[in-house]
Amino acid sequence: MLSASDLMKMNNEARRLQNSDRYRPVATDHDAMNGQADEINSLRDRVRRLLTDNEELCELCCFLDDDRQRCRRNAADWQKLHQQMATEITKKVLLFIVYCLDVKTLRI
Repeated sequence: MLSASDLMKMNNEARRLQNSDRYRPVATDHDAMNGQADEINSLRDRVRRLLTDNEELCELCCFLDDDRQRCRRNAADWQKLHQQMATEITKKVLLFIVYCLDVKTLRI
């Protein structure tokens, strides 16, 4: 038969074990899993936002690339126009110089 002191020791040991972490792993694991599930959900939301941002950035890049190509074509067209105008103006100036020389020679 167990003595009263032995029963007290066993009772104290049982209480110590109940309060120890060995008897709480289910609750602790459950809390940890809830925390991890919350973190997973927040990461999923973040991934969704990042994917949306990525799509918007891709669209913006395509738009900017199209705009850049259009600007390059316009610049090339303007350069051609300026070259043609410079050629025409040079011809007109030369014709005017020749005309002025002809007028000058007729006066003499």
